[in-house]
This record gives sequence, C-alpha cells and structure tokens, in this order.
Amino acid sequence: MTQHQSDMALLMGVLALLSLIPTTVAFRRARAFGDWDLTATMVLSVGVLANLPTILYVVHMGRPERLDSLGDTVIGLPDWVNRIGSVTNGLLLAACLAFFLHRLLLARAQVRVAPLIAFGIALLLAFSDGLHGLELLAPRQLVLLAALLAAAVARPGRSAFLGGAAAVLFSTVLGGIEALVEPATVLRECRSDNPCGLLGILYAGVFTNENIFSLLLVVGIPFVWLGLRGPVRVVLASYVAFVAVASGSRLATATAFATLAFLIVLHPRLPDEAGTSDRTVSTGRVLLTAPVLGVAAAVGLIAPFHHPGADTLGDRAVIWDTARNELHDGTWFGLGGKAWAAKYPAGEIPAAVSPSLHNQWIDVLYAGGFLALALFLLLLVVLLTRGGFPGYPAAASVLLPVLLTSVLERPWSFSISNSLTFALVAAVLVPTAVRRAAAPGVPGSGSSPAAAPVRTPRRSTAPTSPGRSTHR
Repeated sequence: MTQHQSDMALLMGVLALLSLIPTTVAFRRARAFGDWDLTATMVLSVGVLANLPTILYVVHMGRPERLDSLGDTVIGLPDWVNRIGSVTNGLLLAACLAFFLHRLLLARAQVRVAPLIAFGIALLLAFSDGLHGLELLAPRQLVLLAALLAAAVARPGRSAFLGGAAAVLFSTVLGGIEALVEPATVLRECRSDNPCGLLGILYAGVFTNENIFSLLLVVGIPFVWLGLRGPVRVVLASYVAFVAVASGSRLATATAFATLAFLIVLHPRLPDEAGTSDRTVSTGRVLLTAPVLGVAAAVGLIAPFHHPGADTLGDRAVIWDTARNELHDGTWFGLGGKAWAAKYPAGEIPAAVSPSLHNQWIDVLYAGGFLALALFLLLLVVLLTRGGFPGYPAAASVLLPVLLTSVLERPWSFSISNSLTFALVAAVLVPTAVRRAAAPGVPGSGSSPAAAPVRTPRRSTAPTSPGRSTHR
C-alpha cells in the first residue's frame, strides 16, 4: 500500500468518525418527530442482515482474493460465511412475515400497489425458474418475496426512507472504522484492467468489491436526503456521495454528482414537512428534470442492443450479445431468475459477470421475458406518478440513481435478495398523494378524511411546578 493510499484510508476513517456527529443529530431529530417506526426497523433489518455475512467475512478475513486453477476469481464465500447467511436469511424471512401479518391483521394497513408489482416480477422470475427446470424458490428468493410482501403493507414515505438512510450510513461508517483499524482491508489493488478512481484509490469499505459498495451508496443518497430532517441531511448526503467517489467506480462517481445536482435543483420535500401541502412544485424544474429520467431510461434500454462493442465496454458487450442471442428461448416468460448465474458452474461465463447481466433492462428481459419487462416499466411509472405532481420531486430523486446505474449495472435484483434489496424495498415505498385538508371553518364533505397534520417534536405535557427545573 502506497503512502497516498494509506493517507486516503486514514481520511476515510476520520470522516466516518466526524460523520457520527451529524448522524447523531439527525437521528435524535427523527426520534423527536416520531419518524422511526416498525417500517424503518424493517427496512434497516433488510439492509443489515442481508449484508452481515459479507461484512463479517471482510472484517475477519480481510477480503482475500481466491483464484481457481485457471487463474480466474472464484465466486462465492467460505462455508462458515454461508452458514451465517443461512441464519440471517431465516431471521429475515421470519421478521418480514411477522411484520406483514402484524401490519395486515392488527394494524389494518392499506395494501400498496407498487410493492405488489415488484412482488409480481419476483414471483414471475421464480415461475420461470420452475418452467426451465431450475431450483424453485431458493432461500434467498423466498427472502426477497417476503421483503416485498412486507413492503406492500409498510408505511410509505419518510419512515421507509429513514430506514434506508440508516442502512446506508451503517455500512458507510462501518467501512470508515475498518479503514482506521485495518487500512489494507478496505482498499483493493489498482490494476490496468481496474484502474484507480478519481481519488487514486479503490475503496470497498466492508464489502467484497468497490462496485457493490458504490451501488449501495449512490442509490442511498436520496434516502439520506429525504429520510432525515434539517440541514444535517445535506451534509450526510454529501458525505455519502464523497465516499461513492472515493470507491473509484466511474459510474458511481458520475451518478453521485448527478444525484446531488438533481436533489439541489428539485429540492424535494415529503408530505409531512411543514408547508409542503401549500408548496407549488415548479413546472420549470419538472420540465428540466423529466427528460433526464427519460434519457437515462432510454439509454439503459437501448445499450445492450446497440453498443460500441467490446473495445469500449469490455466484458459487458460480450455478455449482452450472449444474452441477446438467447432471448428467443424465453420470449414471454424469460429463462428464469437463476439462468444467467447457472452459466458460471457450467463454465460458460467467468465469475465476475455471473451475478447479473450488468444492465437492469436486459437482466429483467432475460430472466422474465417481455412480461417481466412490461411489469418493470409499469413499476417505474407507478412510482413516478403515485404521489401526483407534488410528489414528483421525491419520486424522481429516488429513481434517478437507479436509472443511471441501470445502464451498466443491475441495482435492483428481482431474482434473489442481495445487498441492495433494502433499496428496492424503500424505493417502492415512495409517498402517495396527500389530499389537502379542509380549511378551518369550512365544512368537509365527509367523503374523504382530511390529510394528517404535520407532526411536531414530542414535548412533555406534564405541568412544571415553580420549584422544578425545566432544563433536561
């Protein structure tokens, strides 16, 4: 490790410790406003438990690179890590089902459309697996279905985003602490085929590689901005974006800058913020940002079918062409959620490209056919429009990093649960439109309930005696 890399690792550690100050302020404020609830806990649990085996492996083993007899990287983790994964999968499955039953039967929660669409895509991919003789409903497939089922009855909006923000900050700060304890663990070697990033390092935190970590960070930036309250959310969102740049991923760097710019331009607010119901969304901002989403989606959809070739895109061009040539075998229902990954044990593809097709659109099309692709498009439309015109800034901010990274990566997995499942769960819980409450003195029609009042920080209602101090 060079002196520069050592200094950068120290910087990441110091920034992680400093970030604890605004993080503490932000979550104390969330507690004062009553933002944290079972939904936030559920989203955080999905984010932590899904990543816990990998985190323990990296912290304990230092992320050693394992090679096979041909010199290729061996995919997968040691048996002891897989056993921990089995336990965390079981805990997550039980927790999500318990949450679903509690919210549906006891809380009488409303069932949300967007999570059900995502659930339908995952179920379709499982059906396609069975149709093609692949393993039906593997443990991580069941966990994904349970998490999306839980999301269907969860509370949309701030609490879901707050849980997502907590999961992102947990991973980010933990990586910084590891950088102080064991700097070599959090950095990967820069090579000609994997050059250093903008800051001269490849920073993976407590994850197996910088690409996984950077994806988690960039899709989590909007959750930090939207889920937290006050100016500290801008500080923490900028911190997460900086760590994404430090990861060395060029895609993450571009996405982080674009997402922050998007948030600054749109300045999204949630329905429970004071004055939001009376706030007019600038038509100019909508007209300025909507084409960005459209272009990002169009480029992602077109890229696997019309690309410059392997000289520019490397392995991505090869695997896209391979997948494209097989699409006719599963036109309507796809080839199954596990079909692509199954090519690695058969020796048809290298380990590095086996987790996904590195493009969200062709990944969904290959696994679930045109039916899954249609559902995916429907999901995006529902998420973008479910909050009406006032809800557009928040929904657009959540979707932008997803669409940008979808061009060269697969941020949302509909086949199995993974490190980004929490981000999918939080994203499908964008807030719905809130009806304006009737003005005081104006009789309501009685046909619909008024919008819930904006919450204020909790205060003690007990009277204060003359001799009792009001200081806490």
